[in-house]
Formats: sequence, structure tokens, C-alpha cells
Amino acid sequence: MGPEVTVYRPRADEPVFNTFRRKPLRPFYSLREVQIGVLLLTLLAVIAGWVAWRGTHVDPTLFTTPGEKLLTDRGKNIVVYKRPLEPWREPGSGPATTSVRLEPFPSSVVSPGWRVTGPPQMFDESNLYEKIDGREEFYKARGFKKLYFLTLASDEQPNVNVDIELFDLGGIENALGALSAEISNPQTEVHATPAGLWYVTRNGGFLSQGRYYARLIGSDDNDAVRQKIAGLRDGLITALPAEPMPWVYSLFVGALHLSPGKIQFQKENAFSFDFAREFYTADVTGSDAELFISKRQTADEAAALAGKLADGFADFGKRTEVGLIHNEYVNAYDAVRARGRYVIGVRLAPTADEAMKWLEKLSAELHD
Repeated sequence: MGPEVTVYRPRADEPVFNTFRRKPLRPFYSLREVQIGVLLLTLLAVIAGWVAWRGTHVDPTLFTTPGEKLLTDRGKNIVVYKRPLEPWREPGSGPATTSVRLEPFPSSVVSPGWRVTGPPQMFDESNLYEKIDGREEFYKARGFKKLYFLTLASDEQPNVNVDIELFDLGGIENALGALSAEISNPQTEVHATPAGLWYVTRNGGFLSQGRYYARLIGSDDNDAVRQKIAGLRDGLITALPAEPMPWVYSLFVGALHLSPGKIQFQKENAFSFDFAREFYTADVTGSDAELFISKRQTADEAAALAGKLADGFADFGKRTEVGLIHNEYVNAYDAVRARGRYVIGVRLAPTADEAMKWLEKLSAELHD
């Protein structure tokens, strides 16, 4: 027998459901409930009254333009207002008398027949991709600090512009390397200045001056654009701060007569070796050979680095009796030597004789 279960059955006169419409089954309410209800109703009435009153008493300054002082006083680090680049002037009223702030661009970028279309734009590491998406790593690998951008428009030719991209790359080696790396035509004639390099194309100009690298790109290929780019080139070279050219240019360009546009500075991972840092390389005109040089702190450091490079090159071939390394993969010759504090060498020379010739020239012109 299981446990006894008692089933409750309501009396016939006992209510189960509330049958009184709009009336609660509860016989009374507590005083606290009444007080809270009155308080909420009073609060809603006050809010409704305030909204109605504000609707009939609008602030008279709500739709007026605040003064410039009120805008700029909100915080020196919050840009809430930008003064127009230049005031409006009626056509034919003569040149404007107010100065235009174009820093770091020199005022000479504005010339008769050309005007700026807006204030200079500045991009840093956080937003460089907005301007040159897909190319930012190229410049970041070369010491990128900032990019300044300015557009000039022709007054005489509608829809003809010249864009100026001015890169601050932190040092002259980086600026020179960026310019040389972006030369697309190997026949381009590159000119050297006391503080940089420059060359021109059909509708463009490229220059390095100290730590700056500038790209001047015209929208059209015509005489007016080319003349403007030539003027911009001269103005930037004159105005931008200069730095002494690296010592290697007097060796490669002055002594060995190599093209300045063929010189590259590899800050790290030279020849795909993680231990090879701060090397200068130069392509030999008319040959696949490449010269390289690096200056170290001591002669012992240079000798150790030369040995590691030779071992690395030998992984791709075998050593010859005259001290060269025959790269069997591309059938070319490499050579590396330590000379005092310098590590010098030749890569990818087509013949052993050419490798020895350039190695001897490089060693003979080198003065510690």
C-alpha cells in the first residue's frame, strides 16, 4: 500500500477566480503603496509642466552662431573651428593681402597662376593608411614620421592640379633610400645636390632634401605643369633643412662614378641575413653586379662580420681558389673582404674577373 494522499476540494461557495470586473480581489491597500503612487503621479505632472513651459519660452541664443572665442576656449587640444585659409575676395579686386599659413611648405609654392585648394593636411603613423593605403609599410620601414599633403590648382587651366606629398623620414639616409627605391625606370637620370637627390618624369618630380622626401605629381602632362614642378623642386631644395650627404656618396659617386640613383641604404636584413645591418649597396651600370660597404666600430668587428657574410654566401655555392664564392644557383660570383673598420664586397658579378676588378677598385678608393 502506498502513502495516503489527501486531495483538497474547494467548497462550493469559495471563490477561485476574481469574478468582479475592475475590482481587485485584495480587500485593502497599504499606506506606503498609496504614498508612492501619489509621489510618482506628482513627479510626472511636474515634468509635463516643465516641458510645456520650455516650449513657450525658447532660449533666444539657441540658433545664433557663437563667437570664435567661445569656440576656441573649449580646449586647446580640441579642434572645434578652423579659420578659413584666406578670406573671400571678389574676382578682379587684386591679390589678397593676408598671408597664408602653409608650414612646413615654403610660401614659394604659391606662384602667379597657381593657388592652394585648401590648408596642408598632416598624416602620422596612426592614419597614414587613409592617404596611401597599401604603401604605408614601405615608408614605415624607412623611418616614417609624418606626411604633409598640399594641392595646387591652376588659375588658367581648369581641373589641372599639382599634388605635393612631403614625407618626413627622420634622417637623410631614409630619404635617399626612399627616393632610390621608387625609381621605376633604370634609365632615369638622377641629379645630386649637397643635401640630397632629385629627378623628374613627364609630369612629376621627386627629390630628397635632408630628412625630407617629396613627390610632386601633376594631373596633366604639359609645359605649364612641368614648369611648375621645376619651380617647386627648386623652392623645396632651397627652403627645406639640409643635412650632410652620407660619406658613402663621395666614394660611390665621386670616386667610382656610379649613379647616385643606384645607391641604397639597408638598415637591417641586408642580403636577407638578419645579422647584416647598416649596409650601403650600389648597382653597377650595365652589369648585374652590386657593390656593398658597411662601416663598423672596430676592425675586429668588421672581420667577424665579413666572415659571417662569406659563410652565408657560401651556402649558395662554393669557394674558389682566389677567394671568391661561386653562386651556383645564378652562375655569378660574390666576394667579401674586411679592410680596417670596413666590410666591402661584390655580389652577383657575371664573371670572376669582373668581381675581382670591382673589389680591387673599391679597396683602392677606400680611405679610413
